[in-house]
Amino acid sequence: MHSGYYRRFIGGITRTQLETAKFGFYLLTPICVMYYVGLDTDNKFNLPGFWPDPSTLNQIPKEPHEIQAEIARIRRARAEKRQRLEEKARLLGIDEDTEEVSQS
Repeated sequence: MHSGYYRRFIGGITRTQLETAKFGFYLLTPICVMYYVGLDTDNKFNLPGFWPDPSTLNQIPKEPHEIQAEIARIRRARAEKRQRLEEKARLLGIDEDTEEVSQS
């Protein structure tokens, strides 16, 4: 009984109807997938702890006085590092003049 129903259903579909149904399926499948993926992505693809807490990130200065203060801080840090390295070089007996002569 079921095979008769199936044969009657398949036998009643013309090639045009079958091609139209296939075209509709091929057209709607990617659209439906994109619709599903595009909805509510915050909950679907949420990875807790993936992004760092904004309070722990470097804060970029935006105001002119903040920028000048940051530049001054960087210059002070570089000068302190250079002074520390020069002192270490003096203790080890490394001189800038002898270093230049040995390189040439």
